[in-house]
Amino acid sequence: MKRMNGWSKHFGIAKRSHLWLVILLAALVGPIGALSQSTIASAGPDTADTANSETPKGDSTSTPPSTPPVPSAVALTAFPATELNKVLPKWLHFSGEYRLRIEEHTAYSFTAGNNDGFALSRLKLNIEITPTSWISAFVQAQDSSPIGINPGNITASIKDIFDVHQAYIQLQNGENSWIRLRVGRQEMRYGQERLIGVSDWVNAPRVFDGFRLVVGTANDHVDIFSTSVVVNNPVAFDRHAGGMDFHGIYGSLASLVPKASVEPFIFWKALPLVKSEEGTSGNENLWTYGLRFTGKLPRNFDYTVETAKQSGNYSNDTIQAWAGYTNVGYFVPKLPLRPRFLVQYDYASGDNKLKDGIMGRFDQLYPSNHDVFGLVDLLGWENIVQMRAGVGVQLISHLAVNFDYREIYLADGNDSLYSSTGAILVKTPATGALSRDVGQEPDLFAKYDVRPNITLGAGYGYLFAGPFLMENSKGDRASIVYTYATYKF
Repeated sequence: MKRMNGWSKHFGIAKRSHLWLVILLAALVGPIGALSQSTIASAGPDTADTANSETPKGDSTSTPPSTPPVPSAVALTAFPATELNKVLPKWLHFSGEYRLRIEEHTAYSFTAGNNDGFALSRLKLNIEITPTSWISAFVQAQDSSPIGINPGNITASIKDIFDVHQAYIQLQNGENSWIRLRVGRQEMRYGQERLIGVSDWVNAPRVFDGFRLVVGTANDHVDIFSTSVVVNNPVAFDRHAGGMDFHGIYGSLASLVPKASVEPFIFWKALPLVKSEEGTSGNENLWTYGLRFTGKLPRNFDYTVETAKQSGNYSNDTIQAWAGYTNVGYFVPKLPLRPRFLVQYDYASGDNKLKDGIMGRFDQLYPSNHDVFGLVDLLGWENIVQMRAGVGVQLISHLAVNFDYREIYLADGNDSLYSSTGAILVKTPATGALSRDVGQEPDLFAKYDVRPNITLGAGYGYLFAGPFLMENSKGDRASIVYTYATYKF
C-alpha cells in the first residue's frame, strides 16, 4: 500500500490513466460484441501483428515456434473501420491500431529513488491502395506520445508526434508472384529480430528508407535490400541520415530440411564517419554474416540456433567479433495448463583491450530487444552472456502466462555493459571489472486475447544487481511493472 501511495504521488496521472484504459476498453468491447467475427483484410506485407508482439517471437515460452512464413501480416478490422470500408472503393482499405501502456520504473541508472511512472499512447492509421493486382501502396501515420513522464526520461523511442511511419509502393505479379519489389519507408523483420527488427515494444518503433526485393516462393525465398535507418525526431518529420548505408541478403529456406527453416544472411553497414579507439576519423565497413536454424523435433521438442560473425574496419581498427544463441523448448500438450519449458544460452563478444587496433565488441545492428535480456529492457546483445530458463502455461483459453529467470554476465571483463540501444550503460574501470556478474532477473508476464483484435497484458520484472553493478554503479535494483491494452480496428 505504501508503494502504491508513493506511485500515485509521484505519478500524478496514474489513476486517471487507469480510468482512461477502463473507459477505452468498455467503449471498444461494447460495439464489437455485436460482431460475431472480425473480418480480415491486408494492410500491406510486414504490417506487424502488434497485439501479439508484446512477447518475443520464437523466444517466448508460451507456445512452440512454427516455421516462419514469408514476411507478411494482416490487420484485423472491426467497428468502426468495417463500416467505413463498406463505403470505400474496393481498391481502398482503411485500418488502424491504438495501444495504451502504463509503466512504472524504479532505479533509473541503478540509483535508489530515481523512479518514474507514466503512460505511453500510440495510434496508427493505415491506408492501403490496390488499384491493380501488380501494384499497391501503403501509408501508415503514427502518433507516439508519453503522458506524465519526467522530461529527462523522454527519448526518441518514446515520443514522435504525428508522423509518417511507413509509406511505400509494392510491385508484384499477383499474390503468388516470384518477384516482389517494395520501395519507400518500411518495417523490416528477419528471424527472431535479433539483428534486424522493428522494436515494436517501444512507443516509436524502427523503420527504414530504401528498397527490398524478394525473389522466390512463400517457402523458399531470398530478400535483397538497400536501406538506411530512419532517425526519429520527436517534434519534426523523421528522416534518414542520408544515403543508403545498410544493405543485406537474407535467405529463408523452409523446404531444405523437414520441419525446419534454414536462414543464411549477410549484412553490410557502411558509415562514412566514425572514430577508432585511438580517436582516428575514418569510415566503417561492418560485415555481418551468419546462419539461423530453427525447427521442430520429435516428442514436442523445438529448437533455434543462430550465430553471426563480424569483420571489416572501424576507421583504422580491424573488426573481429561474433555472437550466437541457442534455445530448446519442450511442449507438453497433454498436461494441465499445456506447459512449454525453455532453456536458452546467449553470447556476444566484447572488446578485450582498448587501443589495440582491434574492435572485438559485437555490434547488434538494429534489433528488437524487448525481453531478450529481461523485461526491465536495459541490456543489449553486446559483450554479454545470458543463461535463461522459463515456463509458459495456458491458464484459460486465450490467457498465456510466462515466468522466466535469467543470470547475466559480461562476456569480457575489460569491456563495459551496454544498453538495449548499444550505448554504454555502465562503464568498466580501465583496470577491468573485478566481477563479470551483472545480476539475476526473474520476470512474470501475461497476455490475454479478449477478442481477435483486442489484447490485454501485464508484466513485472526485477533485476537484482550483481557484483559488477554494485562495484561500478549506484548498485540499486531496477524494476518495471506495466499493463497495456491494444485495439486493432
